[in-house]
Amino acid sequence: MHRHAITRATRSTSPSRQCGQASVEYLVVACALVIALLAGDQVPAVTALIAALKSCFSAYSFALSLP
Repeated sequence: MHRHAITRATRSTSPSRQCGQASVEYLVVACALVIALLAGDQVPAVTALIAALKSCFSAYSFALSLP
């Protein structure tokens, strides 16, 4: 009976179960972020986010073009 208790404990904390839990947490946070950006009259928030991403990408591409 002691052996079964050990295998049950190791099954509940196996790496594959932890990976699945992390995936669910990332999905929930990502969905909450998308809903927060798109909800209501906050269209400028999405526009500001797009402008910031464009600015970061242009700075990154400029740095890559330097010799």
